[in-house]
Amino acid sequence: MLARSIDLVDPFDLTIEEKVFRAAKRVCVVFAAFAVTLSTLDLMNVHTVENAAVYIHAHRHRMAELPGLIRAGIGSIAEAAPAPMVTVRIPRGDIDIGVAKAPAPPPGKTANSAVTELAAARHQDAVEEAMVAPPVVPRLQEALAAVPASQPAAAVKLASLGPAMLPPVTPVAPPIELPATLAVLPPPAPGVPPPSPAQRLHLEGKERARAERCLANAVYFEARSEPFRGQVAVAQVVLNRVFSPFYPNDICSVVYQNAKRHLACQFTFACDGQRDVITERGAWARARRVAQKTLDGQLYVTAVGTSTHYHAVYVHPNWTREMRKMVREGVHNFYRPIAWGSGANLPVWTRAAVAARKKK
Repeated sequence: MLARSIDLVDPFDLTIEEKVFRAAKRVCVVFAAFAVTLSTLDLMNVHTVENAAVYIHAHRHRMAELPGLIRAGIGSIAEAAPAPMVTVRIPRGDIDIGVAKAPAPPPGKTANSAVTELAAARHQDAVEEAMVAPPVVPRLQEALAAVPASQPAAAVKLASLGPAMLPPVTPVAPPIELPATLAVLPPPAPGVPPPSPAQRLHLEGKERARAERCLANAVYFEARSEPFRGQVAVAQVVLNRVFSPFYPNDICSVVYQNAKRHLACQFTFACDGQRDVITERGAWARARRVAQKTLDGQLYVTAVGTSTHYHAVYVHPNWTREMRKMVREGVHNFYRPIAWGSGANLPVWTRAAVAARKKK
């Protein structure tokens, strides 16, 4: 379960283990509320459980008969059949549907099919309503009127009608061809993708594992309770600092910068004096996946962009006066110093980010 990939249609969905933990927490909350309710009623001398047991014991005979009453009620409903509302008598006869022709009538008599008999039954409202003549095309009506009265109308064949007797056909507009820029499949070739952060930093083997671990620690201890976008944003800030000339060019050095100064480091978890113990396996697995995918250049929040600073929304540090706010993700506001410019020279590592930068 911990190795499930996050390359899904909805990358912000929770993992299976996190869903199980959330459901277990909800069940525990429900049982705790139920226990507190029973305790409160017991303190108020309202013995709910004892009263329920006494009621069940006193009415056990009636409760034993309850399933039989339910089955009897269901059976009476199933046996009841609705009475017929309308009865229509359909005379017997042959109906010509164009597939098998009825036998020819005797000499001197006309064909008498079931449709003709139904049309003659004017006293039945249902049949009269069903036999309403459909609308006839004007030119087709003129062709039928030109047939001699001695010839039955059923002998007229639609194939004998000429093109002039048929209604005009509305010309169909030619199909509209979409421009090539609107094509979805296959997408236009974007060219060579930009190098990933791991490629830019030449991370391989043990160095890659060490950098991934430090980045996962920052994501876990800084934003493990945040949504997926908030965790990716924290990892992106770390990499933006690595690529910035104002910070070390190593991921672990950026994460643990000034870690020996109590509550004066870059990331609070590194200098708050508490042990960095991983207690939530699901959150740690997600933090590791976020770090791995970010280093591979597969995750990037365009709104966060080149942000290098962030803080929680419930604190108001003084250094924000010199910052330009970029966006808010979860409970964190992300900034970039105004004096450092827009960071257009910093690298990006996704096609979406490249497209957004070209639009600017």
